[in-house]
Amino acid sequence: MKRALRLVPIGARQPNQRAEARLRQAWRFVVGPALADRTRPLRVERDILVMGCWELGRIAPLREAAAAVWPQIRDRIHRALGLNLVGLQIVPCDPPAEPPALPKDPDPLRRALRLLEARHKERVRLGLEQE
Repeated sequence: MKRALRLVPIGARQPNQRAEARLRQAWRFVVGPALADRTRPLRVERDILVMGCWELGRIAPLREAAAAVWPQIRDRIHRALGLNLVGLQIVPCDPPAEPPALPKDPDPLRRALRLLEARHKERVRLGLEQE
């Protein structure tokens, strides 16, 4: 007998999915600005935080320092996000993707109005329209 496929609600497989998303947003607060510029949280597996570092030369010193600093980070994560973590694993990862380049003017309406105004001025200059 074939089993029928069922839809599984988002987050049903990972009960800490919301907390992990909040951890990504609060990463700078959790680990501090110096570490946040070199690392990022990748996932939580079996109550172990997997942290990625893209500077390979810093992974070994981070692993050594983690033993002393981990209790403070764990407590900060628990108080702020409610995640009960038991360990930290530091692995190499790719650097975060570059954010897309912002246009000169982030307001699309203002950009469109400037373009229309420039076209109008050009048509006036060519004698196709009057002011």
